[in-house]
Amino acid sequence: MDKVSLTIGDGEFFTLLGPSGCGKTTLLRMIAGFSDPDSGDILFGGKSVLSLPAHRRNTGMVFQNYALFPHMTVFDNVAYGMEARKLPRDTINKRVMEILDSVQLLDLRGRYPRQLSGGQQQRVALARALVIRPDVLLMDEPLSNLDAKLRVTMREEIRHIQQHLGITTIYVTHDQEEAMAVSDRVAIFYNGSLQQVADPQGIYFSPANRFTAEFMGSCNILEMTPLSWNGEQGLARMLCGGVEFEVAMHNSHGVSHAEMHDQAPVQPRLHERVSVMLRPDWIHEVLPDTPAQNVFTGHVHEVMFLGTVVVYQVAALGTLLRVDVPALDCGNFKKVGEAITLCFSPTSPVKVNA
Repeated sequence: MDKVSLTIGDGEFFTLLGPSGCGKTTLLRMIAGFSDPDSGDILFGGKSVLSLPAHRRNTGMVFQNYALFPHMTVFDNVAYGMEARKLPRDTINKRVMEILDSVQLLDLRGRYPRQLSGGQQQRVALARALVIRPDVLLMDEPLSNLDAKLRVTMREEIRHIQQHLGITTIYVTHDQEEAMAVSDRVAIFYNGSLQQVADPQGIYFSPANRFTAEFMGSCNILEMTPLSWNGEQGLARMLCGGVEFEVAMHNSHGVSHAEMHDQAPVQPRLHERVSVMLRPDWIHEVLPDTPAQNVFTGHVHEVMFLGTVVVYQVAALGTLLRVDVPALDCGNFKKVGEAITLCFSPTSPVKVNA
């Protein structure tokens, strides 16, 4: 990790997001006490925990493979952490029953891990981490072994339990949709370096750089050259692929979509090429006799029907653009090779040069 500095609020659901090998699990292990940082400090409530071993940091850990004891029942797996702390038997029984009820496993307390589904095993691992009442809950890609439908159900359940208990949670994943669904804030990592910290909306709508833009969902990166600037209207005349557009250029600051459009456009340097991001759903098909701004044409290169949207790969402006059109708005789908007329709002493009 390269000089990472983060402040995580009490009760916050904070996600470390990035591709495999970027350092997010290494950072989580440092917080847990399984690895030591080369420099710096780790503070819980303003107090350093670097000198404390893992079992004295009062963290609960949910591992990717759940790490359940196969020879123990659900009840005994959940009780293990409190037994290791030598808590009174009455306290153990009461707290285990309460947490099993909260994760809807009370009726399965006598079963063994091999008798449970993947989702049930995940809830046992979560209950075992929560029952010790940790100061911080640490989760290392806990849903990666589940099928797609169950992942959606379980991430909603994890978020609900976390909000109900108000426990500070640090969550590691490489799944962008998962991170956006559960997080209060997200930290993006790449190659051991922290790229951006913001809420999910801020990262999606105004990424700090090109890597974050491309990693946090599908996007189109266009190279534009500013030709002139109208300060009164806050619009730059931009050249891209031989077509001129009017653009209210915004810098990326990790703000929400609404906040981004509340900010004054930034005057670009004339004739100095800039990279701008357009999400696929920010580009729209122009219907006949419908007024539109920033109109351009292209040809359909590929068509994919994904249920709620139709995805067009369009050859236009000297590149291939992804355009997501709501399926209900499509009418007759375009075919490969057909011409298509598209447009985008002047306020949509976001500068992502860094």
